[in-house]
Amino acid sequence: MRTRTRITRAGTRATVAALGATLALATLTGCQDDELDSGSGPESPVETPTESSDGSTEEGPAGDGAGEDGSAGEGESGEEPVEDIEPCTDATTEVTVTSVERPLNHLLLTATNTGDATCFAYSAPFLRFGEAQAPVPPYEDSAPQSVVALDPGDVAYAAISTSSAAGEAGEGWTVDSLGVRFAGAEGEGVGGMVDVPLPDGELYVDNTALVTYWNTALDEVL
Repeated sequence: MRTRTRITRAGTRATVAALGATLALATLTGCQDDELDSGSGPESPVETPTESSDGSTEEGPAGDGAGEDGSAGEGESGEEPVEDIEPCTDATTEVTVTSVERPLNHLLLTATNTGDATCFAYSAPFLRFGEAQAPVPPYEDSAPQSVVALDPGDVAYAAISTSSAAGEAGEGWTVDSLGVRFAGAEGEGVGGMVDVPLPDGELYVDNTALVTYWNTALDEVL
């Protein structure tokens, strides 16, 4: 009977120990569940990738492709600025005037690019005969299809109708000087007025005088 009593006590001790271990495990599991439910615990240092509007994945809070200093990346436009071609002026051209046999009562202006860069001969030149207050009006039907570009050494022409060949003009007068000035892209005068010597020293003009637009084709202006 003693032997049986000892076995029962030993079994009791083992059972109590097992129950204690089970309770401890249950307590630990409950604490962990409480921590998960409350959101406590160490924070993760890993940042979650975000998806941009074009479907690409970006990491980090900025996600804007900026450099380390916050500046935008290079080559955003992919284009280099283009420099505007300057208008021709008296500083980059040489202007001469000659008489022609046909048509009657006409002069020929010749502008040569003497500069080191390409220039544009816009519109028609501004002309002033003698002390006239208003420039000679342009002959609109002579406008070329595009702006005349002159490389160094290139030549442009403009014809001047000085008076009516039919004798139907009104008031006329004799002049001994001709001023020529180039036009800019907006139709404004650019550079200075150049005094160009007349072929015979003086010239008769009337109020029908016209000047053509600049053109590189001589037959287009005469």
